[in-house]
Amino acid sequence: MHNVFCTLAIGGPHVEYARYLAADLEVYKAPFAVVTDAPEAFRPFSNVHAVEHRPKVFSYHDKRIALRESLKLGGTAVFIDADTTIWFGADRRVVRKALAYSFPPGLHAGRLTPEDVYVFPEVENLARKWGLRFNRNVISYWEGLFALTKHEKLGEFFGIWDRFADEARQRGYNGAGEGACFGIAAEASGLPRHYTTHMMQSMLPYVLWHTRLRFNRRKLHHLKFGMKEMLMGNINFHQHCWV
Repeated sequence: MHNVFCTLAIGGPHVEYARYLAADLEVYKAPFAVVTDAPEAFRPFSNVHAVEHRPKVFSYHDKRIALRESLKLGGTAVFIDADTTIWFGADRRVVRKALAYSFPPGLHAGRLTPEDVYVFPEVENLARKWGLRFNRNVISYWEGLFALTKHEKLGEFFGIWDRFADEARQRGYNGAGEGACFGIAAEASGLPRHYTTHMMQSMLPYVLWHTRLRFNRRKLHHLKFGMKEMLMGNINFHQHCWV
């Protein structure tokens, strides 16, 4: 079972950011599922599985769609925020290993700390009202990079997250803070939580760069970085910028 990367790209700017990420992942032949309102923008990329989605109102909870689509294609879904690239200076040999890392079943996401700062009382109160059991000190997660590997509890996990998404939509909320929702869903469903253990071992946090770069300037960004490295005496054609 292999990794399938995915993102949510709704709206012009985020479509352009995701095109940059698509081009980066294409270098390594890494499959990339993109849930987007502009599927035609991704036709040039051989590695992209574009899923058309035109919501009336944007919701961060729609990351669920990207995860589900990825899990149809592979054993692990790795969600990456659309405004992310592979770092120009990353060694391509390291990147290949990172992209191919084998994640065990369950959720792989970094907890946000300290716990008393990242608090979503409305989410926690709603979960308690539904009778869900969870440890509130381990439910707030970073939503920009996380992985989900197939497990028998996935159906229950998504079912709980769906309830949070439906409730947010009914009250006109965009779902920000969705990490607490899928954190509670993981806890309450019994889905294994690995926190950052395997994510850090994979090296993905070290080779991915959370930034906002548009696809039409990708070649220029790579060339400028490569030339700067050469002028500093660092001639390494294994760096990602040279592809």
